Amino acid sequence: MKITIYFLLFSSFLLAGMVDIKAGHFYANDMAKEAIFSGGVRVVEGVNRFNSSMAKVNFDDNRKAKKLEATGSVNFDITHQNIHYKGSCQKLIYQPVISQYYFEGNVFLQDLTNNRTIKSHSTYLNTKTGIADIKGNKNPVHFIFEIED
Repeated sequence: MKITIYFLLFSSFLLAGMVDIKAGHFYANDMAKEAIFSGGVRVVEGVNRFNSSMAKVNFDDNRKAKKLEATGSVNFDITHQNIHYKGSCQKLIYQPVISQYYFEGNVFLQDLTNNRTIKSHSTYLNTKTGIADIKGNKNPVHFIFEIED
């Protein structure tokens, strides 16, 4: 049996607005200011979507989402600041206040807007500053992009 939880978050969690999380299990700890979802987790916020085995949301003192961490066969489809990203990894961490994404473990990240693809062990992306830090592991980083003549 699936559980559907609707959150109205007052901060920019995956770009702000109504967040729809479906999962097989939901656990909340008000003292720790966290909510944990497990079992076929599906998160939808507007056009943004991701699926994972588990997702944990941490809140600040004002009950605003400050961090979302998804683990276990994560796949995502995110549009942020008019750039459309699609891909997969083993772990995704998103910190909305600082517009920071961290992807880890067999990262496959497509920037569909700019026609770029990244394959790496880990990728850090700050959409506010434009900084990206991409690291390989056993295999080197693989970055595919188009050059115009």
